[in-house]
Amino acid sequence: MESAKFSLMLARVFGNSPEFWLNVQRRTDLWEALHTPKRRQRIEQARALQVVG
Repeated sequence: MESAKFSLMLARVFGNSPEFWLNVQRRTDLWEALHTPKRRQRIEQARALQVVG
């Protein structure tokens, strides 16, 4: 996974944790998903599964 390798490199350069950089990427991905109209529309079309039983 390139994100993991890159986060390890950034952590070494800036002296913080790789988890910090992975979380920055995760938050950016979530923000983009919620603020891109096409992606937002697709998310809003998702419905909960019905449990049969």
